[in-house]
Amino acid sequence: MKSIITVITLIAFSITGCTKGGKLERVNSSQYTINAAASSKQLVPAIDTSFAGTFTGFYDEQLNILTFTITWTDLWEAAGQDTITSVNFYGPAGATANGALVRSLPFVSTNSAATANLGLAGLNGFKMSEKQDLLAGAYYFTINTKKYPNGIIRGQLAAIKQ
Repeated sequence: MKSIITVITLIAFSITGCTKGGKLERVNSSQYTINAAASSKQLVPAIDTSFAGTFTGFYDEQLNILTFTITWTDLWEAAGQDTITSVNFYGPAGATANGALVRSLPFVSTNSAATANLGLAGLNGFKMSEKQDLLAGAYYFTINTKKYPNGIIRGQLAAIKQ
């Protein structure tokens, strides 16, 4: 009897977990892609180097979850060995001004070129006024290192509603 119940339960889970394939559909209409191209020249004041990176993310406004991938290249080729200490979010500010620190994600890496997947949710999620600034493109991110505690690269975040 126990094995019959187990088989029925497994069949029920497999039926509810299956999809027919094809295109994924949004659960709601409050989803955005968040992107930025980052460089040391975008810092205020700028650093005259070729340090660069990208930010590619997805924000669900209803769930207040931001998941993202950051990629960086040759962050300390000319500066010698360094260590990434955090990824910070600032705003509201335009591309030529500095904003206030909104969130800091401690993150450690000694790689001068790499990719990392990170996110903000729950207690680290955005408040209502912060969501509005994020979606209006008034936030930027920085990657901070021991040698560059105020940022080695910066990228202005742009939100596009899906």
